[in-house]
Amino acid sequence: MKLQTEVLVIGGGATGAGILRDLSLRGIPSLLIEKGDFLSGASGRNHGLFHSGGRYVVSDPEAARECIVENRILRKIAPHCIEETDGLFVSLPEDGLDFRNRFIQACEEAALPALLLLREEALSLEPGLNPDLLSAVKVPDGAIDPFELVLANAKDAEVYGAGYLLHAEITSLVVDGDRVKTVLAKDLLHGEEYLIEASYLINATGAWADQLLKLAGLHIAMALSKGSMLITNQRLTHRVINRCRPPSDGDIVVPNHTVSILGTTSVRLEDAENFEVTPREVSLLIQETSKMIPAIEETRFIRAYAGIRPLFQSGEKGDDRAISRGFVLIDHEKRDGIKNLITITGGKLVTYRLMAEKTSDLLCRKMGVDVSCTTHLKPLPGAEKPSGLKDRLKTLGKVETLCDCELVRREEVEEALREGKLKNLQDILHRTRLAKGTCQGGFCVYRLLGMLNEWELAEGDSNKILKGFLEERWKGIRPVLWESTVKEEELMEGIYKGIFNL
Repeated sequence: MKLQTEVLVIGGGATGAGILRDLSLRGIPSLLIEKGDFLSGASGRNHGLFHSGGRYVVSDPEAARECIVENRILRKIAPHCIEETDGLFVSLPEDGLDFRNRFIQACEEAALPALLLLREEALSLEPGLNPDLLSAVKVPDGAIDPFELVLANAKDAEVYGAGYLLHAEITSLVVDGDRVKTVLAKDLLHGEEYLIEASYLINATGAWADQLLKLAGLHIAMALSKGSMLITNQRLTHRVINRCRPPSDGDIVVPNHTVSILGTTSVRLEDAENFEVTPREVSLLIQETSKMIPAIEETRFIRAYAGIRPLFQSGEKGDDRAISRGFVLIDHEKRDGIKNLITITGGKLVTYRLMAEKTSDLLCRKMGVDVSCTTHLKPLPGAEKPSGLKDRLKTLGKVETLCDCELVRREEVEEALREGKLKNLQDILHRTRLAKGTCQGGFCVYRLLGMLNEWELAEGDSNKILKGFLEERWKGIRPVLWESTVKEEELMEGIYKGIFNL
């Protein structure tokens, strides 16, 4: 199939979806292509922190300033994606107060609101904290739902005329002189091949940025840093809890809907595709985060997962935490002589909109188009509707619920199905909170498959689909398989063997 567009955006994470929306609001025809579903990379594999900039205010003040500015913008345009919890940076006896004092000073210089709390004040806000803490500093951190955020950007872009191809991988970039002339791609689910002609290409593939550029004979230096995280079976705190010390392993706990996410590690990798959470990382995360919240030692964990940070750097080996979390925008016309190619990489989830704005600004200059950005002014779809656990609790017992852990209503899933374009089970899970709770899909995915059969949307053998889901789920459960988690897994095994003959 032959396709034509003015701009081809490559990558379906937050940055790619943000660029697609920005361009569509400026009236520039654009098409996004992604080899998986939206959020298949780092955007869907983070700890859900709505950054204030506090984590980088000492080590990377420029990135911190970007975070607090975008923090304020997103509260206005995407309130339905954010839980405004606030965050505490806690100082333990072994940390001392030197870093805390530097932290407060850096917050002041970055215009980042920071309030020093005495030990008793911190414990009154979060009784589960280590009672031996020295003090805490409150900052405007929060929790963010990356799935709702990215999908809202894609939905709004589509309203304004943009399009997207999911589960389609680029296989070749045909360079003719100083331009990328055509793009060849293949549908990974059905085998259809695409020949795409675009006036401009934007590489927003994150950790895969260099891999894509190699198709055009180009190269950029990337450090692929794996960050592993653990999910608890309950929400441990009301607020985000950070360790007030230089960035290190196991220094953050983020409340996220009904669970908490413990993070994170930093391990250099060479491959963005094949990685796993190691036993050492699991032990380290529990050991370090329990120093802030002692109850973590006795908590049940329901899943471990990891994401790859795309860090732009000079290529030397070293501590990845020392590499800036700011973003890098590359005009390949100036750098490599390819006039119609731009790369955007690095950055944080909270700065995705700013990254999209700067990328779109550069593209407009190259096109000779004078249209300003409006993404900081126009709310995302859904911003007018209340959301969150409290709102879902109000409907309990009034409507049919598919997922009891996260109170996902059947009508939510039906709405996603009506929109179409969903190609597999995981696509549906990305668009709801189904299977993200305590049982990790054990009691709801078979209900979902029953519903898909009713709608005649389950392609192929339903038991094979179910088995594939369980095998994928097992990858995250295996690293935390001890005590009560073993018991639950044995229960699930009994159910799926006994009822479904798997």
